[in-house]
Amino acid sequence: MFDLFFGLANSFYLELFNPQKRIFFGYLASAFLISLLWLVICEKTTVRSAVKKVFDKEIWVGESSLADFKILIINRIIFFLAAPALISQLAIATLLYEWLHAQEFISALVFHSLSPSLTTLIFTVTYFVIDDFSRFYLHRLMHHNPILWAFHQVHHSAETMTPFTIFRTHPVEGVLFLLRTVVVQGFMLSSFLFLFGNTVDLITIFGVNIAVFIFHALGSNLRHSHIKIRYAKYIECIFISPAQHQVHHSVDAKHYNKNFGVALAVWDLVFGSLQHSELAEHKFGVLGSAGNRHTLSYLYFKPFQKAAKHINKLMILSGWYHFMTRIRYKMPGLLAVAFMFLTAFLCVFAFPVMAKAAELNIYSHRQPFLINPFLEAFTKQTGIKTNVVFASKGLAQRLQAEGAASPADVILTVDIGRLKIYADKDLFREFDSGVLKGAIPNHLRSQSNTWFAFSKRSRVIAVSKTRLKDIDISRFEDLALEKWGGKICSRPGSHVYNRALLSSIIAANGETEALKWAKGLVNNFARTPRGNDRAQVKAVYSGECDIALINHYYYGKLENSSDPEQVSWAKSVEIIIPNQGPNDRGAHINISGGGIAKHSKNVKEAEMFMEFLVSEKAQTLFAEINYEYPVINGISLPTTLTKWGTFKEDRVPIEKIADLSMVSQKIIDVVGW
Repeated sequence: MFDLFFGLANSFYLELFNPQKRIFFGYLASAFLISLLWLVICEKTTVRSAVKKVFDKEIWVGESSLADFKILIINRIIFFLAAPALISQLAIATLLYEWLHAQEFISALVFHSLSPSLTTLIFTVTYFVIDDFSRFYLHRLMHHNPILWAFHQVHHSAETMTPFTIFRTHPVEGVLFLLRTVVVQGFMLSSFLFLFGNTVDLITIFGVNIAVFIFHALGSNLRHSHIKIRYAKYIECIFISPAQHQVHHSVDAKHYNKNFGVALAVWDLVFGSLQHSELAEHKFGVLGSAGNRHTLSYLYFKPFQKAAKHINKLMILSGWYHFMTRIRYKMPGLLAVAFMFLTAFLCVFAFPVMAKAAELNIYSHRQPFLINPFLEAFTKQTGIKTNVVFASKGLAQRLQAEGAASPADVILTVDIGRLKIYADKDLFREFDSGVLKGAIPNHLRSQSNTWFAFSKRSRVIAVSKTRLKDIDISRFEDLALEKWGGKICSRPGSHVYNRALLSSIIAANGETEALKWAKGLVNNFARTPRGNDRAQVKAVYSGECDIALINHYYYGKLENSSDPEQVSWAKSVEIIIPNQGPNDRGAHINISGGGIAKHSKNVKEAEMFMEFLVSEKAQTLFAEINYEYPVINGISLPTTLTKWGTFKEDRVPIEKIADLSMVSQKIIDVVGW
């Protein structure tokens, strides 16, 4: 519970001391300074009068402003608790990035030859423009859609404005704008990385997009204030002045639906909603609001009632009149009850889960049915219960969002690339376990004692038994030979399995030779890379290709499948474990592994679980259930693994494979894998 309150306190602290935040004290100071200079120089007031006007007590501690502060605090608590459940921009970026790689209508790295400085400039400007337009368009939509307007009215109900009025938003609106940010950032990150490569970056000041920094430093906080700072008319056609945004908040009917822009006014100019600033003073608020318009119950619950009325009208038009007649008078009460239930849920479930001790909360990229046998065995052996949160993507971003309040104790994932992401984001806790260090070879664990391998998987070559009887393939390097033209299938190169394989070839042969190999491999493809490793074996079975790159355990799953068709796929291929010559490096090995979450509340239990995963019991389960190779010696292996005999593995440090990941991706993009 202490960590929860510490996290909340820290989030408030960051609002004032993080330059990426709107009310960073530096931006507030510049706004106050600009206000004083404007009043003294442009409006010819005395310094004393200017100070008195800027810090007018009726403005800053009036009923409307006090409501702003209350909403800021409540919304921060709501979003602090809800953040882990919201999708992250990196999750969006990853999905879109992989989708782009699967398309044929566009090529990767079209602009990779541009200089890093030009790429950075293009990205900075494009991001600012697209971000600003998306804010404008969603803001415009909040006004024109009556259901959304019911929630946006909370912001417009402010009758006095200070820089903190920006936080006077209903949580529903807050979620919409947060999702807007996630989508825009995800889209920009993925598309620019795909088109421009790894040189993509922002021009920043103190870690903030330079355009955003300038916007805030030049008084963005004065948009919500009582200081009327105007620009020349031609400038107000390009940039929104503080006075123009005050026009937007005016209750005068002629000002309705004007000046939706945030930084740029050109959008309003194009959409016909531009209104220049005026000398006259404006009254702020929403006409027709009840006398209790600044109470929390009114600000949080009234929008639901108003939205329900509009939904009711739509229902009537849709033939649901009788249904809505029954419940429309009960709607406010129903919403209040729903809100109370939500609050009760957070108090009864969310807080205890965050504070729970003596139970392990596991964040896993491995599907629950794959790890349940391990968890059951661990609980039976120790009596410690386990809870699992599974997601194929986005867990690292969730951990970052949760921060010190995260309930996670253990992180389990597959592939060294994913482990490296957690390590780079500083999401693992360093701990010194003699059991783990004694059981796991040096090349299969972090040298900083933050993550460890628990099982091994080899990238192997599956070849058709019927169409390639005289197989002359003994090394990964052989797949680039011209004689295999039109015979090879593979999943996309950007997948972590293939990226790690290419990294191992770079480590062994150098970047130049690895590029030549990747070009040769791509030239030999029988079809566009697609599907998972099972799909590659199926493609060999169906005759689409004769050779496929897969992880060895997929063959084990197919061979022992309850689906006869999948068993047939496995029987149609022979597995080659490459690079086994007496002077060769050995087969490429990747891992599944994990570590203790940085903010684990149950470190002792987490360490017990990690050590359990290298016990004979757990290592046997890895082999029997997942057909993966144990990381310790002397484990009895199933027939699927023993029939291949023992093999030599590449002992290049697995961390080096991760370090070469970006170089691999660059080659993958260049050759079109």
